[in-house]
Formats: sequence, structure tokens, C-alpha cells
Amino acid sequence: LKKFGVKTVRDLGKWKFYRMAKAIAGLSQVEEPGKRAEGSAMNANKALDKAHEGKSLKDITKLPPSALQGLAPWADEELAKLHLTTIAKLGEWKFARWAEWITE
Repeated sequence: LKKFGVKTVRDLGKWKFYRMAKAIAGLSQVEEPGKRAEGSAMNANKALDKAHEGKSLKDITKLPPSALQGLAPWADEELAKLHLTTIAKLGEWKFARWAEWITE
């Protein structure tokens, strides 16, 4: 995680990519299929690469972590070593969640 600037428990709990993924994964659970108006924009779009803006949250959770704006494609390989292969898995990562709880 040092390659991502995460060096402490606090860093992990406040890591912006974990927090973005957590928000997307959580909100995907309450998203109503087909209820998003065509052309609407979510604040989540600012967290995603352009190619994925406009997709449903459920679809976004299935994307690799590099779909988050600011994570390069090499990040997928590094995060896969931790079994974090999707945005959903990153957002539900127990170690990041524990770090968040400990440091809040």
C-alpha cells in the first residue's frame, strides 16, 4: 500500500479510494434499476474515469479499481495481490473498514 501513499492505519482508514469505493458500493444496494434519468449526473461521476460515467452503480461496483479517477491501470495489479479486484471488494475491504473504525 506504500505505493498508494498509505503508510499508517489512519492513512488506510481515510484513503480516498477506499472511501469512494465504499460510497459507491453502499449506494448500489439502494439504487433502483432504471430510475436514473437519461443524461443525469451524479457526484459519483467525479470519482470515475470518463468512460464509466453514466453507468449504474451496480455496474460500477463490478469494475476494476482503476475505474476510479486517479488510480492508474498498474493499481489493479497491486490491489489484486490483496484480492481487491473490483470497486465493490475495495469498498467492502475489512481491513480498511477496521482502520476507519479505529481512527474515527
